[in-house]
Amino acid sequence: MRFLLNSANWLPRRYPPAFILFCLCPALISAQTSAQKTLSDFIRIKSISGNEKPAGNYLLDLCRQSGLYTHVFSDGDSTFNFMASAFAFDKTKKTVVLLNHLDVVPANEEGWKYQPFEGTILNDTLYGRGVLDMKGLAIMQLYALKSLRAKADSTVLKYNFVMLCVSGEESGGHNGAALITEPAMLRVLNPLVVFGEGGGGLTHVVPGKPEELCFFVSNAEKKCLWIKLEARVKSRGHGSAAGEKTANKILLRAINKIENTERRIIIDHSAKRSFRELGKIMGGTRGFVLKHFDWWVFKPFRKQIVKSNEALKVLVSNSYELTRLDNPKGPVNQVSQLAAAYYDCRLLPHRSEKPFFMKLLFRIIDPRIRITVLDESPTAEASIADENFDKASAAIQSVFPKAHVIPVLFPATTDNSYFRSVNIPAFGFLPFELNESMMESVHAANEKIPLKALDQGIHVYETLLLNYIQNTPRK
Repeated sequence: MRFLLNSANWLPRRYPPAFILFCLCPALISAQTSAQKTLSDFIRIKSISGNEKPAGNYLLDLCRQSGLYTHVFSDGDSTFNFMASAFAFDKTKKTVVLLNHLDVVPANEEGWKYQPFEGTILNDTLYGRGVLDMKGLAIMQLYALKSLRAKADSTVLKYNFVMLCVSGEESGGHNGAALITEPAMLRVLNPLVVFGEGGGGLTHVVPGKPEELCFFVSNAEKKCLWIKLEARVKSRGHGSAAGEKTANKILLRAINKIENTERRIIIDHSAKRSFRELGKIMGGTRGFVLKHFDWWVFKPFRKQIVKSNEALKVLVSNSYELTRLDNPKGPVNQVSQLAAAYYDCRLLPHRSEKPFFMKLLFRIIDPRIRITVLDESPTAEASIADENFDKASAAIQSVFPKAHVIPVLFPATTDNSYFRSVNIPAFGFLPFELNESMMESVHAANEKIPLKALDQGIHVYETLLLNYIQNTPRK
């Protein structure tokens, strides 16, 4: 390319280099802008959870126009789920799955620089609800499958390669991944491994070495458990008559006990590997301690270390966040007979954690308080960081050669948990580098992605798929 530009002296001087490039390489310009325009158009389809079908049909048509083979699992307004295969789908082969979800969270226009459902492209950035979570990744996956079709011979492939597009992730996954992992649909998909959302590439995460780029690939995630605590007590109704047995006071005492309960530290195999990798990068005495965090000699210091570092605390303990307090409406001088508190609990991915936590609640709070589980994600053990993890790691380092790739427990809950719950290995990662403003924009105003991240993501996904054809060796 540089040779062509340098030797184009025969062109009149009034033509700028950009015009020369356009004349010589229209196909290149088209390839660079195609994914950007496709994502911008995709953002314009307002697919808030419960109304995924229009977005699903748009993406389904794109897949068919690209020569991909498609299969629709279900096509309701809120249950639109389909897969697109790079080549004719062979039911006798296992499937490498790139997972995305069609739905997005609502967007209040207040605080947005540009309309959230316009897909605005300005300078080097694309703005809009879903560009990160997770329509941007869907477009990257689509273009990676298109590229794979041009490079691979389908007659010698050992696996199917598909993009799986599901509904309802933002509302718990019941209308999407939960349906796909039912036995009948799962037999059709026949997954070897699933690569979904989670993790990401970040700098400023290693103490003392802010320039180090670390890509976190989630091989586990916390179990989401939403609970309601409800105190219903007959007490004096007038605010002037003091009493100790009101619904509010009983509930507040229970909340105080929960908030002041010491949280257990559990260092499982997944946490050990994360600490070991971070310790290698950090080096020095602190790095040595982190690498051997499970050693009994460091046990007296664990609580102090974890307490001072929120990132480490997430990996080794449960969390329970008080999100709401409710009373029936009434005047200030009326004592409420009913009080409710809501907790968003995130439990470590061990099958014993929910029973342990529920037992803890029943032991420490007043028996007059009713405990109700409002919703929960599947219980799923961590996926082993095996050769599938290695292939993802190699794909990331093909674009970011100096990056460290680290398995990690993801503190939020994604559709990956449904696959892990039925013993399908699942890994979550974003195939591009994140910065703080991008992370803060997820589920918030001005959600955005740099245009270069689209090219990076397509390359990473494409390399990931090729690694299954080229049989990338284990590290």
